[in-house]
Amino acid sequence: MRTTVLCVCASLLLSATVIPRTSQVADFTFNPHQRWDTKGPNTLGSESGTPASCPMKLRPSGQCGGSGAGAEEGEDCPYQLTLPPLTIQLPKQFRLLEKTMKELQNLKETVNKLKSGCMECRGGRGTGQQQADQGQPQIQRDSGEVAGLDLGQELQGGSSREERGDGIATGATGAGAELGQGSITGKIPPSPSTMQDMQIKLNKMSASLRNARNQISALQGHLERLNLLNIDNIHAIVDSKVENISTVINKISSTCNTQCQLQPTAQFILAPRDCSDYNALEGRKNGVYRVTPDPRNGTFEVFCDMESFGGGWTVIQQRLNGSISFNRTWAEYKKGFGNLRGEFWLGNDHIHLLTKAKDMILRIELEDFEGVREYAKYDHFYVANEFLRYRLSVSGYSGTAGNAISFSKQFNHDQKFFTTPDRDNDMYPSGNCGAYYSSGWWFDACMSANLNGKYYHKRYKGVRNGIFWGTWHNMSTEYYPTNYRQAFKTVKMMIRPKNYAP
Repeated sequence: MRTTVLCVCASLLLSATVIPRTSQVADFTFNPHQRWDTKGPNTLGSESGTPASCPMKLRPSGQCGGSGAGAEEGEDCPYQLTLPPLTIQLPKQFRLLEKTMKELQNLKETVNKLKSGCMECRGGRGTGQQQADQGQPQIQRDSGEVAGLDLGQELQGGSSREERGDGIATGATGAGAELGQGSITGKIPPSPSTMQDMQIKLNKMSASLRNARNQISALQGHLERLNLLNIDNIHAIVDSKVENISTVINKISSTCNTQCQLQPTAQFILAPRDCSDYNALEGRKNGVYRVTPDPRNGTFEVFCDMESFGGGWTVIQQRLNGSISFNRTWAEYKKGFGNLRGEFWLGNDHIHLLTKAKDMILRIELEDFEGVREYAKYDHFYVANEFLRYRLSVSGYSGTAGNAISFSKQFNHDQKFFTTPDRDNDMYPSGNCGAYYSSGWWFDACMSANLNGKYYHKRYKGVRNGIFWGTWHNMSTEYYPTNYRQAFKTVKMMIRPKNYAP
């Protein structure tokens, strides 16, 4: 029987040595100076019970109670791992560790009872010494040990509990030493039922420890994966994706630059905004084409000059023979009138859309009946909408005909509103310049240029209501009202995008 008791104690010692390893596996979740019991973790690092400093806390998220073994196994009692400032909910299987510690505590109490029984069987041990053994501290822990595991060391060591507890040295008279000498006589053997219960509890404890170890390993793997999802890794992944996309784009761009030839895109054919878009295609000639400066305002026809001065010109006004009268109303100038293959005014709404879609330059071609041909070019030309009364913005003159549009401070058509015989928007306070000169134009008070005046086939006298350009080479001879006025044979106003390349 003594041999049997020694085997049981050796088994307990083996189990006790497993517990610190389990504690080491789970050292990322709880303090090794804590004991788990029904009341929760308690710090046993000092006699005063002062809690040890630990930034990480592991505790049940709810009450873990129940009646009976079945209720205890099936209840839901997950744990919370607190890593300030985060709190992580652990699976309820983690409770196996707490249950294992409870079973160890119960097993320790059972072994203490057996130890007391062995001591009662000894004839040479007095009652006072037994009371002293019972009065010694039951738990002495070094760093990394689980509460209640000193018993195994007592069973193996040659010194008694008194030597490590209160300093009373009694030699090798501890329970472990006495059991190892085999000198106990008359010991009452433990009953078979007690040994069977101890074996069942030991097997159950071993299985619980294995399950707890597996659960802890799985949780540690989850925490490691969570640690990978930090902001630095996310930034690195995003940067890698962006770098890959940039590499693909650069490769495609390099391929197109070396293998692809510049060709007219389909949009030039499907929806050209002005004549310059048509001129990008070879073989184009002067004629009428459809343009769409703004898809919201539909498509309309224009006359395109594809041959003069690099081509790509959209003609907005043309005078050839006087077949069309330009003494028109506001509505007619708004919509446009005439024949695109002859004399016409394109229409203020259409001119506004064309100059709004792109930055345009204006070129004016003039020819008199003596065969003199001159031109005036403006690097900026824009006509506002009807709400702003088609206000003219023109600047950047160059050419041979002279800058009659901005002739002087008193006669400057830039930033002036459009005026017709039935709509007076000019700067002349005493009348309507459009009615007086029988045309629609951006009058000042009244004019230094008017390309929409009456068409005369030869020089004329009287009111200067014909086509007029105040900087023409012989204008000085027309100063007096009795002198002849200059007449022009042809006039053309056309626009083209500023960035156009013939």
